[in-house]
Amino acid sequence: MKQSDAKLRVCASCDWVFKLGNKDGCPKCGFAHYGARYVYGNKAYRYAVTQQAWFDKKMSDYAHKLWQEIERG
Repeated sequence: MKQSDAKLRVCASCDWVFKLGNKDGCPKCGFAHYGARYVYGNKAYRYAVTQQAWFDKKMSDYAHKLWQEIERG
């Protein structure tokens, strides 16, 4: 199967894993997407349920913001 035919997709911007529907773009942010198995391998199916990649990215961004606040303090 070609990557462009994959039903399970991952957003190139926010890492949200989703099943491809009628809508173009990520359902979370509207950005372009890739085949999820191309990016994450077999972990893509678990990430579709837990959204662990998206969660880790958000937590990392927030932790960076908090560390900046501490350094200014």
